Amino acid sequence: MKFEHLVQINHPELPASEWLTRQQLWFGLVARAWKPTKFILGLDEAVVAQAEQTANITTLHRKLNYGAFQIEDTVQLHAESHTETTIHPNRFCGPSTLAIRIEEPEEGNLWLRFEYHVVEPEGQSAADSPTADQEEIRKQAYRASDIDTVKMIRELAGAMVPETLTRKDH
Repeated sequence: MKFEHLVQINHPELPASEWLTRQQLWFGLVARAWKPTKFILGLDEAVVAQAEQTANITTLHRKLNYGAFQIEDTVQLHAESHTETTIHPNRFCGPSTLAIRIEEPEEGNLWLRFEYHVVEPEGQSAADSPTADQEEIRKQAYRASDIDTVKMIRELAGAMVPETLTRKDH
C-alpha cells in the first residue's frame, strides 16, 4: 500500500505567535526520531542501538518495543529537510518505509508531507491480505497519528528556550 498526505503547519488564520519556524519543525522531527515514545501511541520502549553521522545525514538504528511485538528500523535524518524511516521485515511486517518531508512553497508557509509505503509480511496468503476497508482504517490511523505528531511538535516548540533554536548540532 502506498499512501501520502499533507499536514499544514502554518495557516494564515493562525495567530503569528502559533506559527512554527522551519528550525522548530525540524527539531520536532529530530525529537520524534530520538524519542518516538513521546509521539507514537502504543510504543512502550525505544532504544537507539547505534547512531552514525555522514555529512548532513544522521542515521539511527533503533529497536522499538510495542509490547506484543518488536520492530527494528533505521531512521535517516537529512538535515532540516526530511526523515526516512525503513522498517526491517520480520514476522509481523514487511519491509516498509515512511518519509516525512518539510515543504515550504513560499516563505513561512510550512507543510509536512507524510509518505508511507507498506509491504505486507512475506508468506502472507491472499486471504490474510488487508481488505480495502482495513486499508482505509490504516490510512485514517496514520493521518491521526501524524496530526498528533504535529501537536507534539507544537508543544515542544512552545517549551523550547530561544537559545536551543540557534544550536546547529542537531
